[in-house]
Amino acid sequence: MARILSTPILSRRHALGAMAGLFAAAHLPPAFAAAAVEQKIRLSPPGGLYELVFNRATGLVHVAAVGPRGGDQAAILALDPGTLEVKGSIPMADPAFGLAVNDRTGLLYTTNTRTGSVSIIDPREGRIVGSVVHGEKAHLRQAVVDPAANRIYVSAPGFQGAPSQVWVIDGATHKLLSVIEEGLGEAATGLTLDAAGNRLFVTRLMANEVAEIDLSSGKVARSFASGGESAVNAAYEAANQRLFVTNQKSGNLAVLDATSGAVLKSIETGAGALSIALNPAKGLVLIANRGAGTVSVIDAGTLELRNSLATGTHPNTIAFNAEGSIAYVTNKAKSAGRGQPPIDDPNGDTVSLIRL
Repeated sequence: MARILSTPILSRRHALGAMAGLFAAAHLPPAFAAAAVEQKIRLSPPGGLYELVFNRATGLVHVAAVGPRGGDQAAILALDPGTLEVKGSIPMADPAFGLAVNDRTGLLYTTNTRTGSVSIIDPREGRIVGSVVHGEKAHLRQAVVDPAANRIYVSAPGFQGAPSQVWVIDGATHKLLSVIEEGLGEAATGLTLDAAGNRLFVTRLMANEVAEIDLSSGKVARSFASGGESAVNAAYEAANQRLFVTNQKSGNLAVLDATSGAVLKSIETGAGALSIALNPAKGLVLIANRGAGTVSVIDAGTLELRNSLATGTHPNTIAFNAEGSIAYVTNKAKSAGRGQPPIDDPNGDTVSLIRL
């Protein structure tokens, strides 16, 4: 059973500091005044939390949980979006690390890194309805969905000398349409889609670059600097044609002009800057800083850092509810390393709810 943490967000001895913070927040735009961690739930067992999504079709938050290594507790969990109560669980024989959702069909897509496969799940039926495999256990990482075209793009970083790939999957047939490889190099990690421009941006971790793929040709059209070290994830903002790129080693968010590739601004967010989530409804950009244990709240208009919220041990991914008023964050637990007994980490294997 999931265990809800009962520790209050603010202790009595922090009351004066909280009052001062509230006074300062009163001078900020309304979008930032309410940004606070409101709730946190620990999902251990199964533990081993990775990515999460909000599914408009089910109205639930779905979380990929791999469970302890060597165990059989891997599952896709369904959480109530208001209380974070576990409402259901779909067992996974192949542990899922990455998770994406098609907002039109409600189907979930998982990247099963250990087996090099993608599972297609219908959460309303509670079962796997398809799978895709290509090659010998490709080290799959991220999946992104184009709902209008019903296409799914999956990154395979190709570590240890193997070439990187991007898989293109047909959402209607659950079949692999093509594999893009030429020009990606090694360690192509994060993906973000410009659907109107028919292009896919790919972060290149080792090269500190972003590659742009022309989806009509399936070729890399160009590459440009990521604005930091170890480019790991990216998010495309269509309204202003900007790219937001997290650079994990340098701990910064780089804001790039998607047309020219020029760096518009670099924002230091915290150690291990990892995941990005854009919130147009609130005019916000949220960054999960894995090493710092924080989520950065950034004004998408002024590109100023407004809040740095402690959510858990290793913040991993962020998703928003349909209205954009709530952010959900997965927090991974401390690791003792392979072959070592697990560490009891009360701030790990948790999902945090941030009220925006």
